[in-house]
Amino acid sequence: MTRKNKILVLGFVLMALVSYQFALKNTVAIYGDYAENLKTKERVGNIPKQLAILTRKERVLDEKLRELNIEDSSVQSNLLKFLNRQAELNSVKIIAFNAPHSLVEENRTIETFIFDLEGNYTDILKTVNALENSGSFGAVVHLQIEKLKNYRSDRAYLQAKVFLEQVR
Repeated sequence: MTRKNKILVLGFVLMALVSYQFALKNTVAIYGDYAENLKTKERVGNIPKQLAILTRKERVLDEKLRELNIEDSSVQSNLLKFLNRQAELNSVKIIAFNAPHSLVEENRTIETFIFDLEGNYTDILKTVNALENSGSFGAVVHLQIEKLKNYRSDRAYLQAKVFLEQVR
C-alpha cells in the first residue's frame, strides 16, 4: 500500500470516529431515552384501566365484607351486634354474653364465645342457624337447650347455652 492510501484509510477511520462521537453517539442515547419514554407512556396509559379494575375489586370486596358482617371493630362487638339483630328478628332474648375464652395451640388461637339465649325452640334454632351461616363468626361447637319453669308465673320457657368457636 502506498502512503496516500494509508493516509486515506486512516483519515476515513478518523472521520468515522469523529462522526460517531458527534452524531451517532447522541442519536443512540436519544433513541434509548425515546424507548424508555415509550414504556413510561404505555404504563401511564394503563393507569385509568388499572384504576377501574381496582375500583371494581374494592366494591366487590366491600360487598363481601358486608355479607360476612365484618366491620372495623372487634369480633366480639360484631358478634353482639349480629346477635342483637337476630334476637329482634326471631323474638329471642340474650340472657348472658360472657367474655371469650382464648386458647393458644401451636401457631393458632382458638376463641370460644359463650352466651345464653331464651325463647321458644324454633326461634332459638333460627338464631343459631343464622349465626352459623353468616360465615364470619365461626362454628357452633356446643348447643345445650334446657327447659326451665318460672314457678311464680307458672310459665315454662327454654334457655340455650351456645358455644361458638372461632379459629385464627
